Amino acid sequence: MNKILVKRKYFLSLVWTVIFLVLFFCLQHIAAFHFFFMEQWQTFIYDGAFISSVLFQPGGFAQLVADFLIQFFYIPYCGALISSLLFTFLAWLTGRLLEKLVPQIYFPLLGLLPVLSIMFLQLNINYQLSGTIAFLLCVTALYILTCFRSVKLQVIYSILAAFLLFLLAGPVALLFSISVLLFGLLLHFRYSYFFLIPVIITVFLSVVAMHLGIAGEYKYLLLPDGYFSWIVQGGNIIYQPWIVFLVIFCTFLLLHYAKNIKKKLQVLGLVIQVVIVSYFAYYTFSTLYDPNDEFFKELSYYVRTEQWNRIIQRTQEMNIDNYLYQNCRNLALAEKGELGEKLFNYSQDGLQSIYLTDIASPYISMLVGDIYFSMGHMALAQRRIFEANESTGNTSAYAFQRLIEINLAYGAYPVAEKYISFLEKTLFYKDWAHSYRRFLGNDKAVDNDFLLGAKRRCIFPENCFSGQFGIDSDLKHIIDHNPSYRISIQYLGSIYLLIYDMEEFRKMVERYYGTSALPVLSRAFQEGFIASVEGDSITLKRYHISDEVIKSYQSFIHHEPVGENTYWNYLLHYRGN
Repeated sequence: MNKILVKRKYFLSLVWTVIFLVLFFCLQHIAAFHFFFMEQWQTFIYDGAFISSVLFQPGGFAQLVADFLIQFFYIPYCGALISSLLFTFLAWLTGRLLEKLVPQIYFPLLGLLPVLSIMFLQLNINYQLSGTIAFLLCVTALYILTCFRSVKLQVIYSILAAFLLFLLAGPVALLFSISVLLFGLLLHFRYSYFFLIPVIITVFLSVVAMHLGIAGEYKYLLLPDGYFSWIVQGGNIIYQPWIVFLVIFCTFLLLHYAKNIKKKLQVLGLVIQVVIVSYFAYYTFSTLYDPNDEFFKELSYYVRTEQWNRIIQRTQEMNIDNYLYQNCRNLALAEKGELGEKLFNYSQDGLQSIYLTDIASPYISMLVGDIYFSMGHMALAQRRIFEANESTGNTSAYAFQRLIEINLAYGAYPVAEKYISFLEKTLFYKDWAHSYRRFLGNDKAVDNDFLLGAKRRCIFPENCFSGQFGIDSDLKHIIDHNPSYRISIQYLGSIYLLIYDMEEFRKMVERYYGTSALPVLSRAFQEGFIASVEGDSITLKRYHISDEVIKSYQSFIHHEPVGENTYWNYLLHYRGN
């Protein structure tokens, strides 16, 4: 008998090791950039005030643990490693809980079902890791409950556990309380009314929290909505892990009194488990996994790390194109100084291809802020990045970095120092932040810095609201004050070309051509200018339009085939729509 138990132990150890490896490689393959993205928006600050502000609210402990783990996602492979360890342990513990309920049948792999649901839900950028930590605390509390033999001790423990779970883990306390109620109804029916107390305790605590103004709605205190971004609704799919867990938990409670399970059924059960888990994994993957979201996270990582060539390469490799991809690619072209040359080498769809005006989420707001930062428009960049950071809890390390750079450019040293102090209390950004202290109160150092000096010279003193007279008016002010920062004029000219404003484009060229802002006309600008002057040969010579561009224009006006990578091809598409 002991040999059988030992063999079973080694076999199960091997099974769970394989499961861990499979989860790790799958997560690393399909979600490597998701973990970098999570780390970008959650910052663990080693500061008593920060810790206490998070800890002393419902679910604060789970949030702190999650933030602590997320900081290590900064390191490649650590995100997949930590997550796969967490999911494997949670699945194993859920299996152990089921075994405690029905010792005579052992279906450990069924513990993977709620975990798979959580795992793919975790890939939603609006779902917080604290939800997974809270779920783990709930399963742990239920497992401990099954270790008590006395009904009295079970009731006392469940009341205390519900209270602590609400404080430490938040909404998952309701899942625990409902599970406890089912436990009492199906296993201790005579005393089942005592097991209703944890539900009452949880609801009472949520009422108190509402009166204290901790949350705006009860669903954020009692349902999985509390683990999602408050500005985004996750849909009914966010309830799937809780529902799956309750179904499995209730099923095993009903099987508690099953006797004489035959060995053949046990072997068949293993096959059934594999089939169920495999099908559920496929179903959940196809329902919750969106490769477009993952690709956006990948591009966001490249923007953050300034891998401009990689952005251009990856957007070309994708068979689909949209405004987000175009924004990232055009940003990369601008930073490489190639926007005016290669704008129409790639698909474009109007002004939204340059910068998005419909800001649907803080993540898009951050991207648009980066685009404004690239343009040299410090005011709009600061607004978008500040809004993105505030709407996600004021814990974005990347936003802190950008706000430090912007405020140093403005000379707002006390504000920059505030963000520097935040990052100096982090694990992976403290050295970067400390290196920026040398700019505080030091205008000369800022002026001489390659990045900060260039951005400072882009700030225009004209008394007008940013964007009041259009982004093109602001860009002209920037160009006038810092003509050597040529990214601004690349964006300005590209905007005019994409919206087919030939008159303003011509005026721009006439105003800046031959200056340090626009010493020569790039390929796309030449094509736009020849269209704006309608092929005037005298004007074309003055602006050194190449013979190749002139021939291409002649083909266009005579309705002959033109190259795909030309402004003429864009005009055909633009006018056709």
